[in-house]
Amino acid sequence: MTNKKRIIAVIIVLILLAVIAWLALGSHRQNQGQKTSQSQTKATTTSLPKGVKSTDWNLVLINKQHPENQEISFTQAKVGDKVVNQKIQQSVIDFMAGAKAAGYDTTLVSGYRSIEYQKEVFANVLANNEKNGESEEKALAETKRVVQTPGSSEHQTGLAIDLAGNDALAKYPGLTGEMDQFASQRWLIDHAPDYGFILRYPKDKASIKETGIDYESWHFRYVGVTNAKYMTKHHLTLEAYLKALKAREAS
Repeated sequence: MTNKKRIIAVIIVLILLAVIAWLALGSHRQNQGQKTSQSQTKATTTSLPKGVKSTDWNLVLINKQHPENQEISFTQAKVGDKVVNQKIQQSVIDFMAGAKAAGYDTTLVSGYRSIEYQKEVFANVLANNEKNGESEEKALAETKRVVQTPGSSEHQTGLAIDLAGNDALAKYPGLTGEMDQFASQRWLIDHAPDYGFILRYPKDKASIKETGIDYESWHFRYVGVTNAKYMTKHHLTLEAYLKALKAREAS
């Protein structure tokens, strides 16, 4: 065999070895991805907090798929001029005090909203969309994308709050996801679980699909400290968390 042929043969062997190595690496990565996915699934179904039930008062679910068309009865309490469920009054106060201690002034924009009031909110946003030139059909779809329909808003439970850093609110008085550009809003998002709250509507596509609502950097929902920390650690929406709890209860 001539030197030229030997060189060609060596090159072919090296190419074949490289292809084999590449295929083996791809298979390894796929297996690792499957293991990671499986471990995450296991974490959210077998290591759920003990003693937590899907029927607990702080895990009540109200959304478009689970509406409540009757006003909910609970003991009301005030934080400033806003009404919340009395069971979370101190948690809201502590949450805002924690932000203050960290150097951030905040405003409780909204707490409890009745079904009747939610009708007004929905109608106002719809009218504004139509005023901006959108067709009736498009205006309705756009409104439903950012505002819960009456009977589908968890604000009526008294367990949900809209909380914003004052600087973020000053720039975005209409409340938009972009408020998270401010350190005050990021602090609220990062520390919400310490006070029993979760960021109810995260920005990732999977969460948006589960909640049916676009990202809201200002909307926090009380679920209790244990639940909030677990849900945040495992990136679970309330919908996904309840699904996991029900699966455990059924097993």
